[in-house]
Amino acid sequence: MVRIRNYFLFILFLSIFLFVGMVLRAQDSRNGYWFPPYDTLRIFVIYAEMVNDPDDPKWIQGWVPGSLPPDPGFLFDHSLLPGEGPRGVITKYYHQASFGRYVVLGDHYPEMVSIDFSEVRGRGVEQVLKKVADTQEDDIISQHGYSVNKGDFDFISTSKMGSPKTIEPDSLIDIVMVIWRVNSRMTTNLSAGFCSTGKKMQRMKDMKGMNSYSSFVNKDYKRYTIIRHEFSHLLLGGNNFHTGGAGAGTKTFMSDVGGYAMLSSHLMSSPVYCSWDRRRLGWKHSENEYQISARDPMDNSEIETDLIYSQDFPHGSNEFILRDFVETGDAIRIELPYLQVYSDKISRQWLWLENHQKKDENVDHEKATRKGLYAYIQVGKESSGGPGTFSGQCNYTWPVSAFGNYDFLIDEETRESETSYRLSNPFTGYNNLVYGVYDLNQKDGLIYRNEVFLAKQVKINGQYPDSSKFNFNTYPLFGTAFDAFREGDKIGPDRNPAAVSLLTYRTSSSTRARPSAPVETDNRIIHLNGISVEFLEQMHDGGIRLRIRWDDNTIRKNVRWCGDIYLHEELTLDRGKKIQLDQGLTPTRPLNPVVINGSAIFADPSSFVVTEGAGIQMEKKSQLILDNGSSLILHQESRIDLERGARIIVSDSSSLAIHPEAVVTGRGKIILSKGARIDLDKKFVDVRIKSSRK
Repeated sequence: MVRIRNYFLFILFLSIFLFVGMVLRAQDSRNGYWFPPYDTLRIFVIYAEMVNDPDDPKWIQGWVPGSLPPDPGFLFDHSLLPGEGPRGVITKYYHQASFGRYVVLGDHYPEMVSIDFSEVRGRGVEQVLKKVADTQEDDIISQHGYSVNKGDFDFISTSKMGSPKTIEPDSLIDIVMVIWRVNSRMTTNLSAGFCSTGKKMQRMKDMKGMNSYSSFVNKDYKRYTIIRHEFSHLLLGGNNFHTGGAGAGTKTFMSDVGGYAMLSSHLMSSPVYCSWDRRRLGWKHSENEYQISARDPMDNSEIETDLIYSQDFPHGSNEFILRDFVETGDAIRIELPYLQVYSDKISRQWLWLENHQKKDENVDHEKATRKGLYAYIQVGKESSGGPGTFSGQCNYTWPVSAFGNYDFLIDEETRESETSYRLSNPFTGYNNLVYGVYDLNQKDGLIYRNEVFLAKQVKINGQYPDSSKFNFNTYPLFGTAFDAFREGDKIGPDRNPAAVSLLTYRTSSSTRARPSAPVETDNRIIHLNGISVEFLEQMHDGGIRLRIRWDDNTIRKNVRWCGDIYLHEELTLDRGKKIQLDQGLTPTRPLNPVVINGSAIFADPSSFVVTEGAGIQMEKKSQLILDNGSSLILHQESRIDLERGARIIVSDSSSLAIHPEAVVTGRGKIILSKGARIDLDKKFVDVRIKSSRK
């Protein structure tokens, strides 16, 4: 009997294992997480309030006690005919994002539902649903005549985690959304809420329950961000899909970041979705063949633009036209090279480019942000099918702002940040859309997840930008006139910003978790490359003409570089130009600070590693300056050539290491300050020792 029982247990566990594996293999992000991101859905909306709530301010943005909001149809259209433009902001958002493939409708219960605060248990949703269900009528009819019993709110049969969905009724309301005027059982803030990914078997007349339910406190009933955010979870995934503006979950970076995405939150710079969202859900324009594409400047034909570094361009030219992203879906994606040279476990990274023209009728960037080219980097989050489709970390997009990246000096009392061109740090610095971490609270030599600094204003080169340059007051995080790249701008190795790999650092979802070491998927190296993106022309029809290069390896401007930098190619330092390798001041790790000039710095001294087969050509009178403990390391079979007047200047505490099989040639000089360290084979170089006094 024992053998028979064990045999059946084995068969049972094997069956479960095979079933789970089959389900995981069938996952596809284009099926949607809980709801399908296509076809039509009608949400049953109930407006509610807690009577005698001690937090009730009595009057909120025109929504008075006991009444429906002044425009209860502001959020959703209740119907949408073919060719008709949506009016409701949520309906419009998803209709526009999906190119009309996804129609999110909604209609509301015609009366305000009031529950006494003293009678509420939990968050009040069950009491509201019960009160609506217990009406004496046989059916529940919405404001515009839609019937619960007849299935006007029952379009789909759902299944979770990316499995194929069935577009047919199942006697469950698809989703009930309770929107509260006031409910301090949920929150005392302006807004909060959730959408459940789970059925609720609470009967509503002839309906057995609902596939999903949601509850929101929305004291400003036109403040729709939280509703859009939480509903997007049903399409994209759990908290680990938060990005573009904070949110719970294990983070990809130490810092929080702003930007924009469907699952952006309160730190966003814009309400609009991004090209990653559209790719994830399979939303592309009907005229396009490719999910990621742009246009050929010669004949306006479609070009696939999911690009790999150093590939031949598909149309034989390195120029592209990006039309307005919102209206056409045009985008360019470039995989950044060399990240997996030393480990294939490190998460891959991609640079995305979008053209936003901010047309009045579209959901797009707002207020101070300008028309132009917008960019961000995707880290990981690439799997769209099979096991791992809904795994990974949150904050996986990092905004690339035309503002540039800098070391900032912060003042915790005035809540100001300050920077200057002298503190330019294109590789490891923060930009204005980063909610940066610092050792703020206890000054205990550790940086915890919640030790983030929100600057109320920023001083740049000693000046405060005018408030008209900001989306919200003078907060740089929430979007500025400096974010978009404009005609004549360029991303490149001698610009700020550059198209290089980001440093990542997995950060726990808990604010109490002690900071730990990086994990194997984290990237800790800045890999130089020859990518440049040049904004050639803002066209009259709104298009942007770009030039993309893989071989832009000449440094034509003076630059300050920080971080652990690796060179894998040939780099030319133009005549008379300078590369300063310096100690970065921006945190790149959350522990083990070093004290520099009395300040705790959470970053290693910078290093510049010239790898095997790579080289630096230093033209006449150019300078490579190693400052503040920085090091230049030449690996075997690497090369550096110093033309007449070129100098490598190794300052106090900095170092130069040259492998015996590296080659250093030319008529330039290596100048060592007092206290500098050098390890080299002198037969290759002419070395002059120079003392420095400070």
